[in-house]
Amino acid sequence: MFDSLKQYITKFIDSLDKGIVIESEVLYGDAKLEYALSKENFMASISVLSDYTYDFFTVEIESENTLSVKTEKFTNLDDLLAELKADLLEFSSLE
Repeated sequence: MFDSLKQYITKFIDSLDKGIVIESEVLYGDAKLEYALSKENFMASISVLSDYTYDFFTVEIESENTLSVKTEKFTNLDDLLAELKADLLEFSSLE
């Protein structure tokens, strides 16, 4: 699952061409995948657990204002990817 997710995230961010930078990608065995992303004055954190629990967090860097915090649990990868896509699109449009 995590290999598919990593490929999806990388390809989708590249296709957006909105200046999103993958600052870090950490895989904790078969248990958890984490990303730190940046775009201009914003940061985002993505965490996905092996049971399809998904966290997405965005913050404005200078003010440290939290823009969104989300934790959801999905039953399948397709639903998780749909939510991830929506969150990345929203993150890409921040200015």
